This record gives sequence, structure tokens and C-alpha cells, in this order.
Amino acid sequence: MNKIKLVNAALALSLMAPISSASAALVLIGTGNTVDFFYNDTDAGTAEYGLLQVVGDTVYATPSFEVSSANGEGTVIDSNIGSIYVVAHDGFSFTGVDLIESGTYSTTGNGSVNIEGNLQVLDSNNPFTFDNTNPLSFSDLSAPGINSWQGSLSYDMTTAMWSNTSAIQLTLTNILYATSPDAGSTAYINQTLTGSNIGMQINTIPVPAAVWLFGSGLIGLAGVARRKKS
Repeated sequence: MNKIKLVNAALALSLMAPISSASAALVLIGTGNTVDFFYNDTDAGTAEYGLLQVVGDTVYATPSFEVSSANGEGTVIDSNIGSIYVVAHDGFSFTGVDLIESGTYSTTGNGSVNIEGNLQVLDSNNPFTFDNTNPLSFSDLSAPGINSWQGSLSYDMTTAMWSNTSAIQLTLTNILYATSPDAGSTAYINQTLTGSNIGMQINTIPVPAAVWLFGSGLIGLAGVARRKKS
């Protein structure tokens, strides 16, 4: 694994909150067009999301979460939590996060399934700046038989809250439910894909006033030189 040292206490994060270590070894998942993606390989929940890959500014996970219930077993639940860490390249700032998930489900009789998802966004350099009230929207899960499902979320980071943010922690929570209330009913649901696309913009770097003054001084000197020459 490609491990790097980040001497930044705020980037040494546990699954849901900062830890006090002065440095932490994070694993580089990949380098995007405008950001780098990392994860902590000691987080068992993140490891359960499967292989992590980067394409452009999108990181994909290939989880194999599943839960089933049959013949009056009641409600069976499986919950999973994982985090990734995103660091902006110099000259770029965050504009948003788009998240998509998908999988399949099946039910017979009175069986039913459900899924819940929530994304926490945290400023890695300022752990007091965070937003953990971001539920995903999911497609209808009531059709009988074998079907596919999809969940999505678009999170806006153009607000003043995130104006000076250069590194973020994204913590995703998923809960799968399968319910079989009586004999002869079955329920099954899985999650097989999770992808997070990071929106970025180029920061406009203003030229300091002293530079403009220096430049105008050069222009003035050039004018003087021309007058002396003529």
C-alpha cells in the first residue's frame, strides 16, 4: 500500500470524529484532477466498503453489503459506516459532493425492504465545522419480485461555511433492512456500488497591490527612457 504521513492533527480522523494524534498514516486511494483521496486502513467499517478506486475527481467503492429475512424471521438489519478524506490541490476549492449508490432487492409475500443513508461532511482543518444532516434519497422499494434500487445526494459547498476549506472528511452511513413478517414471505436487499464525485473550482488568486505598483513603475521608467532617447 502507498502510505504517506500527513502532519496535520485534523486529518488524523477516526470514523466519525477527530483523534488527538499529531500525525496519522493515511493510505492514498488515488489522485484526481483537482483532489487527492485517502482512507485510514485501520477503519474496519471503511474496509467493508470494498475496493476503492479513483477516476477523475470521483471515488468509487464496491461494497457487498446484504441482508435477508425469511419465513417470519422479522426484521434483520445491517449497518455500515466508512470514511474517506479529500484534499484539494493548490488553487482549487470545493463546490459540492454528489453521491450515488445502487444495488438490488427482492421480496415475496408480505416481505419488505428498506435502506437509509446519511453523509457527514467535516472540515478536516476545523473539526468544529461539520454538517451531518444529509440524508440520501432512495428510489421506491415496494415493487415485488427482483428489482434494482438507487440512492443519491447532492451537497452544496459553495456556502460561506466552506469558503476556506482545503480538506474534508466524508463519512457515509448505510443501514439495510429486510423484513419477513410471516411464513412464506421473504426479503433480500444488497448494496453493490457507491460513488462520490467531488465538485471543484479554480481559485482566483489576486495579484497583490505592490506588484501592480511595481509594474506601473516599470512602465513609467520605460516612458522616461524613451523620452531621453528621442
